Amino acid sequence: MTVDLPVPAEAEFVLEGYIDPEEPLVEEGPFGDHTGFYTPVDLYPRFHVTALTHRKGAIYPATLVGVPPMEDAYLIEASERLFLPALRLVLPEVADYHMPPEGVAHNWVNVSLRKAYPGQAYKVAYGMLGLGR
Repeated sequence: MTVDLPVPAEAEFVLEGYIDPEEPLVEEGPFGDHTGFYTPVDLYPRFHVTALTHRKGAIYPATLVGVPPMEDAYLIEASERLFLPALRLVLPEVADYHMPPEGVAHNWVNVSLRKAYPGQAYKVAYGMLGLGR
């Protein structure tokens, strides 16, 4: 350890280091994105690694990147089921929702409502957009 900070006991890996705000930004990328496309090269701050530690038998969680649908399609389905009860706390008229794999969980959601009055779909749409990321 090179930094005197507490680390969660459940941490698989710990990267210690620093970013010098006076240093110029460096190019990174392109990176494969879960949408099946590559993000362009862009400028980022340089991270200077001073230590890398890990627990015994550490697990490095990762996913494959490629043209959808990939395994993230199953993660999207799982998140739909996990977040539906929380969404209903805020918007109780939502009967169900589905994020198709083709939308890669970006701005495409099919929503089923228990509609009770005109304009309710707008209320739900604005409510979902206002929930943030």
